Amino acid sequence: MRPTVDSGPAAEPTSRRRRGPAGGLSEGLSLSLAGAVGSFAGFISWLIAARIMPQEAVGYASAFVSGFLLVAGAAQLNLDAALMLWLPRAGRRAPTLLWRSYRVILPICILVGLVYVAVVPSLARTAAGPDGPIALGIILFVIAAAGWGLWGVHDYALLAIGRTWWAPWRNVTFALVRIGLLVALGASFGAQGIVLSWVIPIVVWTVGSLLLVRSFTGQFARAATTSWMPKRTEVFSFLGPTTIGHLGTVLLSNQVTLLVIQFYGPEPGAAFFIAWQAVLVIDITANRFMQPLSAHLAREPERAKEHVDASRRRLLIIFLPVLAIGMVLAEKGLQIFGPGYAQAATVLRVLLVGLAFRLLIAHELGRRQALSDGMGFARLQLVSTLLVIGVVIFIPVGDPGPSGTYSVESLVPVALGYAAVQMLCAATILLMPFVRGIRARMA
Repeated sequence: MRPTVDSGPAAEPTSRRRRGPAGGLSEGLSLSLAGAVGSFAGFISWLIAARIMPQEAVGYASAFVSGFLLVAGAAQLNLDAALMLWLPRAGRRAPTLLWRSYRVILPICILVGLVYVAVVPSLARTAAGPDGPIALGIILFVIAAAGWGLWGVHDYALLAIGRTWWAPWRNVTFALVRIGLLVALGASFGAQGIVLSWVIPIVVWTVGSLLLVRSFTGQFARAATTSWMPKRTEVFSFLGPTTIGHLGTVLLSNQVTLLVIQFYGPEPGAAFFIAWQAVLVIDITANRFMQPLSAHLAREPERAKEHVDASRRRLLIIFLPVLAIGMVLAEKGLQIFGPGYAQAATVLRVLLVGLAFRLLIAHELGRRQALSDGMGFARLQLVSTLLVIGVVIFIPVGDPGPSGTYSVESLVPVALGYAAVQMLCAATILLMPFVRGIRARMA
C-alpha cells in the first residue's frame, strides 16, 4: 500500500454512522450474526454429511475444508481487521485502499495454497475423487482458498463503511445454496460432494461480493469530503505483529483438527472435528462480536474505556449462558450425527469449559487490536495457539485398540489440554494489572 496522505483522517458519513456503545452493539451483533450464520450452516452441512456418508469420508472432507480455510485465513494477513481501522478514515481513498488489499491477498492465497496441497497431497485426492486427475484436486483447493481469502474481508469492509446488515444476508444466501448443493451432490459423490458444495458457491458469491462491495465503497467515497491513506510505517507497525497473532487464530481454528485427523485417523478425527465445529460456532461469533471495537475506538478514541467495558460486559452476558446450554445438551446434540459422533460428548463438554475462559482471551485480543497494540495481540494469540498445538502433538492419549485404530474417547486428554491452556492464559490476563501495579509501586 503506497503511503500517501491527502489530508487529515476522514470520518464516515454521518448518515451511515451510529455513535456510542449502542452503535457498537448493532455492529457487533451484525458481525456476530454473520459469523453465526456461517458457523451454523457448517454445522447443518456436516450433520447432513454425517447422515448420508461414512464417518471416514466425513473425516477426509473435513481435512480438505480445514486446509483451504487455513490457507485463506493465513493469506489475509489480518487485513480484515486493518480495514476496520482504516476504511472509516479513508474517505475518497476507500476504494483504492480496499482494492490494494485484494491485490495483496489473492496472490498469497494462490502461492500458499499450492505449497500446502503439495505438502498434504491427500487434500487434492479428496477433491479430485477416487478416479479424477490429481490436477483437478489441486485446482479446486487453490480456487477455494483464493475465493475464501477475498470473502473473509468483505464482511469487515461492509461494516467499516456503514453497511452493517448486508453481511448477515450475504452469509445467509451463501449458506442456503451450499447446503442445497450438499444435499444434491453428497450421496452420489461422497467426500468430493462436500468439496464441490463449498467450491461452487465460493466462486459465485465471491464474484458477486466483489461487485457489491465495489458499489458500496464507491458510494462511501463520493459522500466523503476528505481522503486519507495509511503511511507505510502504520501499515507495517499494525500488520507486522497482528498478522502473527492472526496466524495463531487460523492455526487454532483449522490446524488442530488436521493434526488430530493425521495422528489418530479419519474416523475419530471426524468426531473430534464435529465437536470442534460446535466450539468454533461460539468462538468465531464471540471474536466477531469484538471486531467493531476497532472501528469505534478509531472514531471516538476519547470514549475508549467506555467502549471497552461495555464490550466485555455484553460479551460475557451473551455467551456464558450459551456455553452452559451447550454443556448440558452436548450428548444429545452429537447424537443426531450418529452413534460414532456421540462418543465425543465428553470431549465437547471439556472443550466448552475451556471456551468459557477463552471469552476473556477474546475480549483482551479485541481490546489490544482496537488500541493498535499489535505486539501484545500477537504475543497473546500466538502463545495460546502454540500451547494448544503442542498439546495436540505431545500429550499422551494411550495406545490404539486391537484393530490399530484410536477411539474417540482417547481424545479426551487433547480436550483437557485445550481447557488447561485457556485457563492459564485467562488467569494471566486477570493477574497482569495487579502485577503491573505492584511493579509500579516498587519502582
